[in-house]
Amino acid sequence: MLIGKFELKRSFVTRSGLLSIVTFAVVWCVILLYPLRLAAELLVQEKGLMQGFSFFDVIGFGSLQQWLVPEFGLFWHFALVIFPLLSIMLAADQTCSDRDRGTLRFIVVRSSRDRVFFGRFAGIMVIQVLLIGAAALSTLALVLYRDAALFSSALPALLVVTVNVILAVLPFTAMMAALSAKVKSARQATVWAILIWTFLAAIIGGLAYYLPTLAFLTLLVPGYQLSNLAELSGWHTLQLAYVPLLQSLVLLAVGRWIMARQTL
Repeated sequence: MLIGKFELKRSFVTRSGLLSIVTFAVVWCVILLYPLRLAAELLVQEKGLMQGFSFFDVIGFGSLQQWLVPEFGLFWHFALVIFPLLSIMLAADQTCSDRDRGTLRFIVVRSSRDRVFFGRFAGIMVIQVLLIGAAALSTLALVLYRDAALFSSALPALLVVTVNVILAVLPFTAMMAALSAKVKSARQATVWAILIWTFLAAIIGGLAYYLPTLAFLTLLVPGYQLSNLAELSGWHTLQLAYVPLLQSLVLLAVGRWIMARQTL
C-alpha cells in the first residue's frame, strides 16, 4: 500500500505528474466538447430523421446506433484508442528508473521485490481508474446537459464503459510492468512496447491467416480484442472480458519472473 501510495503521490503531487494530468485533462476536454459532442448530436438527429440509412454505417461505425445514449457509444470508441496508449506512457516507468539510479536496491532492503513490482503495478492501475472514471463522469455531465431525463439510461452505460475500459488497459499496464523490470529507462520501455506490440501482432496475424489452426496465438497480443469490442454495445462488451484478464495474468507472471532474477 505504501508503494502504491507513492505512485499516486508522484502523479498527483509532483510538478511533472501534475503537468501530465493537466495535459490529459485539456486534451480530453477538447475531445469531449468537439468531436464527441458534435458526433453525438449528429447521431441523435439521424435517429429522428433517417430510416434505413446512416452516415456512421458508411464510415464503418454503425455499432454506435446500438447504444441508447450516443455519447457513451462515442466515449467507448474513443476510450478504446486513447486509454491503452495512455497506459503505455503512464506505466513505462514502474521500476526501471529506480534500478538505473541504484535506488531500487535500497527500497528492497525494507521490502520484497514482489511487493515493489505489484505495488507499482497497483498504483498505476489506481491512477488509470481515476482518469477513466473522471472521463466517464464528464461524459455523463455532457449527456445530462443535453437531456437530464436520460439519467436513468446513462448510469448503466457509465458503469459498462468504465468497467470495460479498465479491463482493456490491464494487459497494457502489465506489459509495461514486465518491460520496466527489464530495461533501464521509461523511453526504452515505451519503444520496446511499441515494437513488440507491432511486430508480435503482425507475425501472429500472418500465421493465423495462413494457418488458421494457430489463430489462438492472437491471445498473446495485448489489445487484439479491441476491434471486436468496438462492434459490441452495452453489457455484451463483457463477452471478451476473459481475454485481458488472462493476458494480464501471463504478463504479470513474466514480469515477476524477470523482477526476481534481474540484477538491481
